[in-house]
Amino acid sequence: MIDGIKYETINGQVYEMRIFAEAEVETYLSGLVEVSNPDKTLYNYIQIDSGTERQFAKNCEDDDRVEFYFKLPPKFTIPTPIGTYNPDWALVLKRDRKIYFVAETKASLENEELRKKEDMKMKCGKAHFKNFADVEYRPVSAFNDLIDPV
Repeated sequence: MIDGIKYETINGQVYEMRIFAEAEVETYLSGLVEVSNPDKTLYNYIQIDSGTERQFAKNCEDDDRVEFYFKLPPKFTIPTPIGTYNPDWALVLKRDRKIYFVAETKASLENEELRKKEDMKMKCGKAHFKNFADVEYRPVSAFNDLIDPV
């Protein structure tokens, strides 16, 4: 079912921006990264879930090619046959002004190392974002995988 999934726009339905403004997060301070360049993102702190995400956020802060980035809030979801899927990041790069949704910034993207459900949700994410001409969806294990794809 996942391999054949297709998403279609119905009645021009789009995500509402208010899901980004209304997000109030309760978490441990160790799960937050303070933003050093507030012009590059929406929030003063970014909630991270792993060392890989912490490094990814730092690279977004430090790299001049990143014009704008943010971690997508938990309310930003894509319905899939196996439950909702929440991609991790949205970025705008100066070189081409495309938005990149980066799913599951994992230490490894090897299929056998990913849990089967995560792999299926990433396949759904790829199918979903294929419908948006100006959006590229790409799972990565490191920031350089996004900037300098193999």
